[in-house]
Amino acid sequence: MTLAPSPPESVADPAEAPPQTPPPPGPLTVAVAVSGSFLAMLDTTIVNVSLHATSARFGDIGSVQWVLTSYLLALVATMPATAWLTSRFGPKRVFVTALTIFMLGSAACALSPTLASLVAGRAVAGGAAGVLLPAATVLLTYGQPLEQLGKVQALNGSVMMLAPLLGPAAGGLLVAGWGWPGVYAINVPLCLVILIVAAVKVARDRGGQTTPLDVRGLLAIVLGTTGLVMAIGSFSHGVSLTSKEFLVPLGVGVGGVVGFVIRELRAEHPLLDLRLFGIGVYRMAALNIAFLGFLLYAPMVLIPLYFEAARGESAVLTGLLVSVGGVGVVVAGRVCRWLMPKILCARTMLIGIGLTIAATVPMLMLTASTSYYLVCAALVVRGIGTGLTIVPAMTAAFMSIKAAQIPDAAAQLNLVQRIGGTFAAAVMMVVLGYQATVHKGLSAPAFADSFGVLLATSALTLFPALALLRAELRAKRAS
Repeated sequence: MTLAPSPPESVADPAEAPPQTPPPPGPLTVAVAVSGSFLAMLDTTIVNVSLHATSARFGDIGSVQWVLTSYLLALVATMPATAWLTSRFGPKRVFVTALTIFMLGSAACALSPTLASLVAGRAVAGGAAGVLLPAATVLLTYGQPLEQLGKVQALNGSVMMLAPLLGPAAGGLLVAGWGWPGVYAINVPLCLVILIVAAVKVARDRGGQTTPLDVRGLLAIVLGTTGLVMAIGSFSHGVSLTSKEFLVPLGVGVGGVVGFVIRELRAEHPLLDLRLFGIGVYRMAALNIAFLGFLLYAPMVLIPLYFEAARGESAVLTGLLVSVGGVGVVVAGRVCRWLMPKILCARTMLIGIGLTIAATVPMLMLTASTSYYLVCAALVVRGIGTGLTIVPAMTAAFMSIKAAQIPDAAAQLNLVQRIGGTFAAAVMMVVLGYQATVHKGLSAPAFADSFGVLLATSALTLFPALALLRAELRAKRAS
C-alpha cells in the first residue's frame, strides 16, 4: 500500500498562486531549513533555566517572566503574516531576513543592560521566530514530490520535537559556563553559519504575488492570537475565571478570531486561505495538531519540575535527564518514514498515542525514590510515541493540499500547534498547583496525581485521531 495524497474536496485555488512549482529543495536547503526551525524551537525552552540567574541580575521573578511572555506573544503575532510574505518575496528571502532579525534580537538580549531592553530583545527575536518557523516549512516542503513529503516531514518534525527536549540541558550548561547571557549569545554564531550556507547554497526564488497585504485581517488575527495567549497565560497563574485579568484578554481574543474569520471569508485577497479547512483530511489533521499539545507540551511542565522540586536535582542534570526523551524522538523519525506509507498517517498516530499513554502509566506511581532507569525508560517510550503522533498529523495535512497552498498551511498549522501547546501547558500548571495544595507542596505524590490527569487528557486525543482516520479512508476511496 502506498501513501497516496488525498484529493482536495472541491476547494478552489488561492486567488493568487505562483506561476509554477519550483524544483525540489536540495540536501543543503533541507539542512538550512531544518536548522532554522531547530534554533527557533530551541529558544522556546533554552531560556527557561536562565530565569533564576536573570532575576538575580535584574529583579523579581514576576517581572522576569516577561522574558518568556514577550517572546511567545510576538511569535504568535507575526506568524499569520508569513504566508503573504513568502508568496510576495519568496521563501528564501523571508527565511534569511527572519533569521537575521532573530540573530540580532538574540545579540541584543545577550548585551542587555536592563530588564526592559532584555524583554524588548526577546520580543524582536520572538517576532522573527514567528516568521522563521513557517518560512522554514515552506522552504523545506514547497516543490517537494509527494512521495518525499513523509520523509522530509519526519526529519523536520523530529528536529522540532527534539529542540524543546534539548533546550533545558543546553540552557543549564550555558548558564553554568557563561551566565544568563550565554543562552542568547549562542544563537549568534549558529545563525551566522546557517546564513552563510543559505546565501551560497540555497537557490534564489521569486515571490510573484502582487496582491496587497490584508491589513485588517492581520490586525484582527494579531488581536485574536495575542488575546488568547494572554488569557491562557493568566489562567495558568491561577487567575479566577471571572476576573477581568482573564475575561478581558479572552474577550479580545475570541472577538479577534471571529472578526478574522468573517474578514477572511469575505476579503478579495485574504491573509490566509481558510478554505483549506474545507478539506476533510486537512481539517482533521489541524484538529489533531491542536489536541496533541497535551502529548508534547504538557509533560514539559511536569517532568522537569519533578526532577528539580521533588528530587532536588540541579538544572543541568534535570536538563540532561529530560533530553533522554530525544532518543525516542530520533527513533520515531526513522519509524515514521517506514510506517506511514504502509498503514496511513492516522493509524501511525494511533500507535503513537497508545505508546504515549503506556509511557505515562509508570508516572502515576512516582515517589521521591523512583528509579531513574524506570523514569528514563518511560521518557524514551514517550519520545517514540509523541514522534509517531505529531509527524503523521503534519504529513497528512500537507499531503491533502496543493503545492501552492503550502504557505497558508504552514502558517496555520504552526499557529494551531503553538496555541494548542500553550493551552495544554497552562492546564497542567493549574492541575499541578491544585495538587501541590492538596499534598502541601511540590512533592512526588503531587506529580503522580498530576500525571493521572495528563493520562486522561492523553486518552482524549484518540478521538480526533480516529476522526482523521475516517477522513483519510474516505479520501482514499474517492481517489
